[in-house]
Amino acid sequence: MYRVLVAPDFVVAPSNPDFPPAILEAMKKACADTGSNYISFWAQVGGGGIASNIIVTTYPEKWLERYTERNYAQIDPVIAKGLESVSAVIFDHRHPDNAELAELAEGAIAHDIGLYTIGMPVHIGKNIRSVTTFATDVDVTNARDEASGLMAKFREHSHIIALTVTEQFLKNDPLKVDLTDREIEVLYWGAQGKTDKQIGEILKISRWTVIAHLQSAKTKLHVSNKSAAIARALELKLLSRYDQKL
Repeated sequence: MYRVLVAPDFVVAPSNPDFPPAILEAMKKACADTGSNYISFWAQVGGGGIASNIIVTTYPEKWLERYTERNYAQIDPVIAKGLESVSAVIFDHRHPDNAELAELAEGAIAHDIGLYTIGMPVHIGKNIRSVTTFATDVDVTNARDEASGLMAKFREHSHIIALTVTEQFLKNDPLKVDLTDREIEVLYWGAQGKTDKQIGEILKISRWTVIAHLQSAKTKLHVSNKSAAIARALELKLLSRYDQKL
């Protein structure tokens, strides 16, 4: 299962002519929506180990060469800590914790990667641990609304990217999900851009009942927010069952 896909600056490298378009589009959209400089994705499937890694990166070629040659993934905190964490990991390139990280941080700044790298972990089921990394120049360590809003976007897109990547590589082992008709209806109308209140009015149920159905669907789909639940349901073609009833 070990696979590395490389698309420096979002241009598919000649060595990866079969780079799945869905993955590249998801990463392009995430980059544009968050204003990030670069995005990468790392996953360990099953028991871990190099044979079970999936890596997707859009780093520029010169930085990717240096990152690979010096095996920075072994010390990069957003990877090393991110794969084991359930919350965001922030690496401030201007304030590394030790000499080893100082070399990595100085290199990132020199190659215009960004002043910060944020790792957003996503665990899919019991067997897949992943982290999507976002390189940015925006200070995400402060309490301003801009920083909190950006972190929310990182979290949302990390779920979408994780689901898109694993869908491409784990098609033979699809996630078995048994959503109720009502859960599918709620996600369907959410996919049409309706708010929880509007969905309640359409289905003639309370907003809180809508939220309860969304929470149940998120749990079954192993995601943490509404947008990721909708994205996953679309990928699994669960909403088409309801679409056909209209």
